[in-house]
Amino acid sequence: QINGTTGYEEAGAQGLVAGANAALAIAGREPLVLSRDQAYIGVLIDDLVTAGVDEPYRMFTSRAEYRLLLRHDNADRRLTPLAAAAGLVGAERVQRLGRKVEQIDQLAGLLQTTRREGVSLDKLLRRPEMTWADVAPHVPAAEQYDAEAVEQVVWDVKYAGYVARQQVDVDRQRRLSSKRIPASFDYSRLTQLRTEAREKFERVRPGDLAQASRISGVTPADIALLMVHLGG
Repeated sequence: QINGTTGYEEAGAQGLVAGANAALAIAGREPLVLSRDQAYIGVLIDDLVTAGVDEPYRMFTSRAEYRLLLRHDNADRRLTPLAAAAGLVGAERVQRLGRKVEQIDQLAGLLQTTRREGVSLDKLLRRPEMTWADVAPHVPAAEQYDAEAVEQVVWDVKYAGYVARQQVDVDRQRRLSSKRIPASFDYSRLTQLRTEAREKFERVRPGDLAQASRISGVTPADIALLMVHLGG
C-alpha cells in the first residue's frame, strides 16, 4: 500500500479517517485528528507520519504506549463523542451511550459511598481476588444495572491506579502538544541543533513539540533547544 501499511484493517482505518476528513474539508470544518491516547488509529497514523516506515507496517497493541487507556471495553466512551462531532454516528447511538455512561457514573458512585466492614466497595473490588459477584450483594438495586455498565465499572475500578499513573504521561504529552510549531518554521536558524535532528524536523515538519519528541533519533536536548526558540 502506498502509505507503507499492510493488512485490511490498517487500510480500512486510513480510509475511514481520509473519508471523514474529506467530508469535513468540503464542509469547511476542522479535521478529525485522533491522538495516540485516544485510539489505535491515532497511533497508526502518528507512526506513519512521524516515524515513517522501512518495512510493511502492521498495527500491534505493543506499538501503543497508552494501552491501558485504549481498552476494548471503553472504546465507545472514547470514540463515540468524536465520531458524533465528525458526523459519523447518529443521534440514537449517542443517546444509547449517554444512558450507559449515566449507569456507569451512578454505579461507580455507589461503590465509593457504600461500605462493607468499614471499607468502601470500590476499594474491596480493587483487590485481585475480588469479583463483581463478591460485592454485588451489597450494592443497592444492583440488578437494575446493565451487564455492559457493570463490566465497565469493574474494569475502571480494577485499573484505576495504573490508569492514573499512565494519565500523568498523557498530560505531559498534551502540554507538549500545546506548544505548536508554525508550518513555516525555519529550522536552519537553529545553528546549535544537530544536523540529524534538523534534517528530520525538516522532513517530518512536526506540528507540535509532542510530535517532534517522537521522531526517531531526536533527543531531549534537541527538543529543549527547539522549545527555547519557540519561546516555551
